[in-house]
Amino acid sequence: MLIVIALVRWQIVYAEDFRKIADGRVYSTELTSLRGSIYSKDGSTLAYSEPRFDMYIWMSGLEYVEDKNVQTRDEFLKKVAPIIDKTPESLAKEIRENHEDNGLLWFKIGDNLSATQWQELINLKTDENEKRELQGFQFLQSSQRVYPEGRLASHVLGLTNEYKNQEVGLGGIEGHWNGDLNPRKGLLIKETDAVGQSVASALFATIEPKPGSSIYTTIDKKLQAIVEEKTKAAAEQFGAESTSTIIMDPKTGAILAMANYPDYNPNLREETDPSAYTNQSITIPYEVGSIGKIFTFATGIDTGVITPETMIMPEGHEGCEKFSDDLEPLCTWDKKPQGPLTAFDCFEKSDNVCFYHIAHDFIMDLDDGETLAQEGKEKTFYDYLYDFGIGRNTGIDLSGEDPGLLKELKNWNLGDVAAFSYGHGYLTTPLQVITAVSAIPNHGVRMRPHVLDKVIKGDGEVIEYEPLPFDFEKTIIKPETAELVGNVMHQIYLSNIPDYEYWYRDLRNYNIGMKSGTALIANQYGYTSDVNSTQVGFDMSDERSFIMLVKVNKPEGGQLSYYNSRVMWLDIFAATKDYLGVPRIN
Repeated sequence: MLIVIALVRWQIVYAEDFRKIADGRVYSTELTSLRGSIYSKDGSTLAYSEPRFDMYIWMSGLEYVEDKNVQTRDEFLKKVAPIIDKTPESLAKEIRENHEDNGLLWFKIGDNLSATQWQELINLKTDENEKRELQGFQFLQSSQRVYPEGRLASHVLGLTNEYKNQEVGLGGIEGHWNGDLNPRKGLLIKETDAVGQSVASALFATIEPKPGSSIYTTIDKKLQAIVEEKTKAAAEQFGAESTSTIIMDPKTGAILAMANYPDYNPNLREETDPSAYTNQSITIPYEVGSIGKIFTFATGIDTGVITPETMIMPEGHEGCEKFSDDLEPLCTWDKKPQGPLTAFDCFEKSDNVCFYHIAHDFIMDLDDGETLAQEGKEKTFYDYLYDFGIGRNTGIDLSGEDPGLLKELKNWNLGDVAAFSYGHGYLTTPLQVITAVSAIPNHGVRMRPHVLDKVIKGDGEVIEYEPLPFDFEKTIIKPETAELVGNVMHQIYLSNIPDYEYWYRDLRNYNIGMKSGTALIANQYGYTSDVNSTQVGFDMSDERSFIMLVKVNKPEGGQLSYYNSRVMWLDIFAATKDYLGVPRIN
């Protein structure tokens, strides 16, 4: 009985509505809202969307009102053309070519119109009745993404492209947080009278659109600007193919600044070399070189097999050492002989031969018959590298991260032991390196890097980001190990600022830990003569205020390329230390 009553209700009560739909007098219009904005740490706008409109001629409606003498073609051309930056003659020609020549009933005549133009157009009235809207055109709303700071943080932000009349994020925050930034579409169903005029009292239904969420980032706008300027200057100074800089809070994993050069202006894509879109800080893995010795040294200390005073090579070496008949000799960077070497000496001198012996003789204990498989060990050298994040995504909330590469332990050979001991053989990104090293100033805990500070949804709900360790409740190395390694790295920092460099002399008054890394760049045939140079350093004061990594890719200068990244790091530190609040020792 209820079903019959319902059917009668539809047939009788709504019969008139169905006739209107059948007569083409009911239209549905998609309602859109704007993509969410992106803000810096201090609330400055880094990206926002402004409404844009594509204007279409609807020939059936235009000819209908003309046939009914409601409006004329001449008044339509004269009123519409100036608003869309055309002449009446050119607009008439466009209509003729599309409709009369090609038979189109619906075609675009205005592209990417502003909200001001749209408002002027919908306010146009006919000559016959000043209260009747000019008919014959409709709009499809879109939007245009605007980056008011131009190049600033372009690799962090990413950009958008239009797909099916909607902005879609590509790369960076725009890509990773695309679902949150995107608005939710709505729908308006309305009735019009016989000449296409809206009947206000006959509104059928409205589903309100919802704006996209706003993203507040950890990026410090002022710091980012300084870092970008210095990163570009270093590339130009050293003739480098590219340069990168990351500054992070080691206590939380918050990315305070991330810059690469070349960069790009997302507002001027037609002027951009496609290669400039690459965020080299997260997408290009490479061999980091001697910075990897931090992980080897920390592993030896943490497992208790060495201390800084442990004698590693009582007899020293001749600059090179042949440790396998199947492999080339292993050499130090300058191939100079060395006397007796302790673990501290190995680290301070960044001695490749000595680090091979730390890994081979002490950590892996291979001289005592231990196999490469390391059966029975509670935690292997591989486990430490894995826990530091080598060969693993960091989980950064930016799209495009590359995980790098680390062989599984079962596939290691003696050549791998040697290469891994001094930071070769495995692939990492600059972001993976800085997050790995950040465990040293952060008491052995590696935090998950992030650029999100908070999300404000379209309805006003606020979701704060909660900093998390990379592996929940997991300490990579003991706090006392981290403190010892950090203090040793402070000695390395001091030795890297000689007295004759008087322009850097004041920087010795800061408790900074530092290590450099240089590596040849490989191609499909082997290693080339090109190099990359990386420098990482961090605050060892009680504040633990920052950690910074810089990378110089293919600089001029050959073997002295380590000098380039050192200068770049010190220059940025000198320019930002006060802003970061790094305390002086005295």
